[in-house]
Amino acid sequence: MAVLDDDFRADGTLNEGGDGLWSPPGPAPSGAPRDLPSLAARAEVAEARCEELRQAELSARTDAGSWKSRFKSCRRRLSEAEEETKELRRAAKDVPSLQAEVAHLKTLLSEAGIESSEIGKVEALRKEIARLRRALAAEPGKATAGEARRARTALEQAQQHKDTIRTQRKEIARLNREVARRDKELVRLNERLGQQKERTEDIRETAKNLSQDSLRLYREVGFLRDAEARSRSLSEENFWLRHALDVSRHGQKKLTARIAKLRAAGATLTRLPFDEAAHLRNVLRRSRRQKTMIARLRKENARLRRTAQRARNRVEALEADIARLRSTGAVLSRRLYGRKSEQQKKPGTGRKRGQQRGAPGHGRTQRPGLDERPEELEVPEQARVCGHCGQPYAPNGAEVSALIEFEVIVYKRVISRERLRRTCACASSPVEVTAPPAPRLFPTTSYGITFWARFLFEHCACFRPLRRVAAWFSSQGLAVSPGTLANSRKRFAALFESLYEAILAHQNTAALRHADETSWRVQELRGDDCSSRAWLWTSVSSDAVCFHIDPSRSAEAALKLFAEALPDTIIVCDRYSAYKRLVRLLGDMAILAYCWAHQRRDFVEAAAGQPRLEQWCQGWVGRIAEIYRLNGERLEHYDPGRKRQTAAFRKATRKLKKALDRLFAQAEAELAALPDHAREARALRSLLNHREGLCVFVDNPLVPMDNNFAERILRAPAIGRGLSHGSDSEDGARFTAIMYSVVATLSMNGIDVLRWLQAWLEACAKNGGQPPDDLSAWLPWSMSEKRRRKFTAPG
Repeated sequence: MAVLDDDFRADGTLNEGGDGLWSPPGPAPSGAPRDLPSLAARAEVAEARCEELRQAELSARTDAGSWKSRFKSCRRRLSEAEEETKELRRAAKDVPSLQAEVAHLKTLLSEAGIESSEIGKVEALRKEIARLRRALAAEPGKATAGEARRARTALEQAQQHKDTIRTQRKEIARLNREVARRDKELVRLNERLGQQKERTEDIRETAKNLSQDSLRLYREVGFLRDAEARSRSLSEENFWLRHALDVSRHGQKKLTARIAKLRAAGATLTRLPFDEAAHLRNVLRRSRRQKTMIARLRKENARLRRTAQRARNRVEALEADIARLRSTGAVLSRRLYGRKSEQQKKPGTGRKRGQQRGAPGHGRTQRPGLDERPEELEVPEQARVCGHCGQPYAPNGAEVSALIEFEVIVYKRVISRERLRRTCACASSPVEVTAPPAPRLFPTTSYGITFWARFLFEHCACFRPLRRVAAWFSSQGLAVSPGTLANSRKRFAALFESLYEAILAHQNTAALRHADETSWRVQELRGDDCSSRAWLWTSVSSDAVCFHIDPSRSAEAALKLFAEALPDTIIVCDRYSAYKRLVRLLGDMAILAYCWAHQRRDFVEAAAGQPRLEQWCQGWVGRIAEIYRLNGERLEHYDPGRKRQTAAFRKATRKLKKALDRLFAQAEAELAALPDHAREARALRSLLNHREGLCVFVDNPLVPMDNNFAERILRAPAIGRGLSHGSDSEDGARFTAIMYSVVATLSMNGIDVLRWLQAWLEACAKNGGQPPDDLSAWLPWSMSEKRRRKFTAPG
């Protein structure tokens, strides 16, 4: 049976007849094209137009890239020409001075020409001398003494004029050479200036052409944008074409089945009338064209899917970048403007701050060690008698009160040394004896020990810059130059270096040490390719602090503090890779205990700026807080003096280990379910990679869970760094590290730093400006208890 055009409905679908012809499941959208051949033709035209627009866009982009590179090259040449023009203009500024110098040289030449008359005088003198000589030779007896004198004078004048002329000739020759050289230089400058003007005109013409090309490119880009809009309209038209092709695809399947049936009944097909066979061949040709159109549209559909997939991938990448930037901005904003403490907010109790009503107070602090200066205040004379009757008041005791005052006294010690003269005739005794001089720390200065002690205390213990220390001294009536204070620091390094070495040697005997580092500045390190950045390293034990300033942040810098550490020393630190390499440099003889506070910070920063991760972050912060709580409860039952701990301690330890196992198991499960590029995966991966170092505190109860001890020690030097901007030289950095170590060690052990400095500098002065040989009386861990009480800070 033939399929005729009349079998199609007006809307483009097939009529369903009694022989089982199909119809699509739903009607086509309103406004769809109806004629399939015209649709195919329009689709081919649209495809050709799209391809033409794509080629035009590609060529326009290629031209735009080439013109852009040419424009950049011309701009660079223009900038070079402008720089050369500036140099020529600067050189041209010297032309007036050269012209003035040429005029001066011409004047000198004219002056030299004027002096040529002197040559005639010399020739005349020579002729006169020759005449006199001839006269003398002709009549030697008639020559008088006057004529001889005149002859000698004429000879001397001629010689002088001769020397003068020779000198002037040399000067004229030199000036001629200088004029020639200046003329050549002026000609060369004029030529370069002319060439530069020509180059400038060429570059301006090129820039003008480039501007016109840029305008043309802008117009082409606008045309391409219009073409893109037209291609969008063509895409909408392709939608209707694809819908019509879907309809024809179903019809093709039915037609294929019918053709197969007709071919099976070949005999019947041969008996068909001629017009039906021709119509069937037309239908077959139309079906083949539809197949070709379907294949073309299928390729277009695949291309559009690839384009959409690339667009989705690009959108996902941009969304990931936006999330990363938002998180980074949130982290930096929190570091800059947020709370410095990382403690979680605790719910309020409703209790007011300060002293509570009805609660006993501690009273005023008693200070029995302060000196007392009694003062008596008398009643004014007019108030000593009754104002009504005039009778005097009788004594009735006194009302006693106390005020605490503070006074800084700057004074000058005027030292008078007694001298005694010998009154006997004993030759073995000295003629005169004098009282010994007062000890001085530095013989060439007029400042005493208390001045230097105060300077070190203000600069190194109070972290005040040198200019502020000098200003403070000036406010107390003692004008001191900051340069004087700065130059004295190299002297103090030699006085305290032995103490620094003793502190480091004492730290090397400790089984537990903290390590940390922060940035520093050493201005002397700044160069052409070098930065002034350095690093302040610290090593902290239970009773000592040691600092070191190094330009490097590598493990070799940390090795200067830990090279002599005991085997199996536990170093509490963060997860910086230099500490891991430090252990390898020590031959794996040290144990790293990582900081849980830094690990907790990773989870907080991973969720910064990510609302979807806030609940996840709070969950992990709560798990880590639970570990802190369980460890605190365990330490309440810990007794360092017992070899075998109590059952309560062992029970708390088992509970702590179970909590840690659950925490790491949770991390493994979450990490396995996350993609590698997930933001929260980094914190979980770091937690699992550092598990061994994070669990060191379990078997060593004296090891803290975090490195906050060293962080607090570094806080004071960081404040000093902000006030003084670091150190000016490497010697100043060495002095800073030594003094910070001594002051921090004394403060950690409760020693009054100012009192100890005065005693130490006095001992150095008595030892001839050198540190004492025996340091045991000056170190907190080796001094006697009586001496320790002497230096203990009051209060």
